[in-house]
Parts: sequence; C-alpha cells; structure tokens
Amino acid sequence: MKVCFISPLGYGLYAQDGGYPFGGAELQFYLLSGELAEDSNFRVTVLTTVNGSPTTERRGAITLIARRGRGRLTVPSHLTWLAWCLAVSNYGVAFLEMWNLLRHIDADVYLHAGAGVEVGAYAMICRLLRRRFVYVVASSADVEGSYDKVRGPLRRLYPMGVRLADAVVCRSLEQQAWLLTRYRRAGVLIRTAHPARAAPSRDKSTVLWVGRAHPLKQPLMFLDLAHRLPSEPFVMIIMDDPHHYGLLKAVRDRAATLANLTLHENVGRDRIADFFERAKLFVNTSTYEGFPNTFVEAAMHGAPILSWTVNPDGVLGRHRIGLCAGGSFDQLAASAGELCASEVRREELGSRAAAYALEHHNLTRCAGELKALLNSLVP
Repeated sequence: MKVCFISPLGYGLYAQDGGYPFGGAELQFYLLSGELAEDSNFRVTVLTTVNGSPTTERRGAITLIARRGRGRLTVPSHLTWLAWCLAVSNYGVAFLEMWNLLRHIDADVYLHAGAGVEVGAYAMICRLLRRRFVYVVASSADVEGSYDKVRGPLRRLYPMGVRLADAVVCRSLEQQAWLLTRYRRAGVLIRTAHPARAAPSRDKSTVLWVGRAHPLKQPLMFLDLAHRLPSEPFVMIIMDDPHHYGLLKAVRDRAATLANLTLHENVGRDRIADFFERAKLFVNTSTYEGFPNTFVEAAMHGAPILSWTVNPDGVLGRHRIGLCAGGSFDQLAASAGELCASEVRREELGSRAAAYALEHHNLTRCAGELKALLNSLVP
C-alpha cells in the first residue's frame, strides 16, 4: 500500500541539520511514517516544504518530497471585493498545483494533521483522484470549538474536509466526543505514540519544560515558576517560532536573570531524550493542547507531569501520573514545591507514568492500530 503523510512543517525532523522548526503533529507523523516504512507491506512518502529549491530525497525507506513553501494562504474578511477575488484566485492556483502533485505521488491514502482550509482541499482532491484521505486531529482546539482556528471567507472548507474525510483520527476520548457532537462523525482513537524506553533512570535532578516559543505554550509562566522556587534547578528547551520572535527574546531576557534556570534553544530530536532522562518533574504551561508529545515522553522516562491546565481525558488524576493545577498559577507553584520536596511521591507518580506510557502510548502498538485503519480503507 502506498501511503503519503502530508507534513508541511516536518522537514526539520527528516533533515535535522537544516534548522527547520516543527511541532507535535509533525513529530507524530515522523515517528509513524518511520514505523510504517519498516513494514514491507507499505511504501511511504512524506510531502513537506522547504524555503529553497524543491527536492526529492530518500531517507532510509521513506521517499521525502520537499516542495517550495508558499506560506499558508489566507483570505482576510476585511478585503475589498476585488482583492478577495484575487486571493481566492491564488487559492485556486494552489489547489491545482496540489492536485497535480498528489496525482504524481499516486498514493492510495493521504494523511494530514491540523485544522485549516487545506483540509477541505485535500479531501476534495482525494475524492477527484479516487484516493482515501485521513484527517488527524492535531489539537483539541481543532474539534472542541471554543477557539475557532479557521477564519475568513474560505473557513467552511475546513468542516467540509472533516466531513468528507474517509476517516478521522483522534488522540483522546475527549476529541472523539467533540468530533461526534460538532461534526456527527465517529473518530478512530490512535493515541500519541513514542518508542518504548528502558527502565527509567534514578538519577533525576531537574524541573523540565519543552516547547515552542508560541504564546499558547506560555513559556514565561515557567520562568515565573523558576523564580518562585529558586533552590530548584530548572531547564527550559525552547524551539524558535518565526512568527513570535518577540516572545523568544522576552524569554531570553528573563532567563538571563534567573540563576537556577538553564535555557537551551533548538535542541535536536537526537538529544531531547537526555533531558527527559534527567527530569525529576516535567511542567506543561500550555493554554490548550491535543495529547502532548511531551506528556508521553516524560511518562516514558518516569517523570511525573505537572500541568497548569492541560489534562486530556483527566489522564493525570485517572492514572495517577501527575497533577493538574486547574489554571491556577499559585496551585502550580504549590504543587511543584510539594513534588520537588518529596522524592517518594515523585517516584510513585513516575513509576506509574512509565507503566501507563508503555501500555497506552507504545509506538509499535499505535502504528499497528494505524496499519489496521489503513488496511480497512484500502482492502
């Protein structure tokens, strides 16, 4: 079976020396595409974008097709009638280019993650080509509805694409429920996945944060937490976001004033595991997420999870692998202080976290679930 993962921002994972940023959805496609490519029953292509010249490369068993990125096409609602027509015309050109490209790739199934008008375009193209399209929910905001990520005159293309997709993959039970409520669609649950790890190290000493320099990640809150607990060693791993350089600068300036915090920028995937291995506590300060990759990585390494508000399916309390502060910074600081002070409590939570991750988020198991879905779509 020929499978194509459409991952516009994923090039930095396949060419880790290129300096391209990526997000959690791209990381999941990177891990799953690699797992599928090891199976001789699947021929895997990844379609991504670069700033330079288009290229086609072989990355192990994966064919990597990198097209020159245009940037996301948007049509602001305040445009004049003529400007609106020109913008829609540009979108039509992009649609035809993508139709030709997907026809050339000639996959049996195409997968795309994340909300956007392109979801409708991919779904329509696949219908025209008589191919299957799988939409993967990247963030709970994609289906929950309290934050509308897709705006402008073409916004209806997104819900149309969700409804036209041959299957919709969700990362949590909550996402399945929202998808059913808003779109009258049953979602397929395939959890966020990572490779299984050896027994977690007992040499743990740091309080860790990992994420992009994006407002929804609220990195400055983690620095506030480091200020509140000056005797604890804090480590921040932050990735550039080209749209929010001002926030990254603010993080750098504030981090320089904190003697107990070490800041690392753009750490490669081959080094991330070392930081999770040394973490005695992992902190998440995001406004919203899907099911965070960092939750799974922390759990795989036996690190308890402390979250400001993100708690998909109530997993932290249900499986007793961490704590959620319910959106209160004071509670976040109090819980962090409590966990840092109690090695016994951390070991209890960390041990359960490692067992939970191995059972529910093992990459081999989740890739098997994806294979079963693909086989059901293309008998």
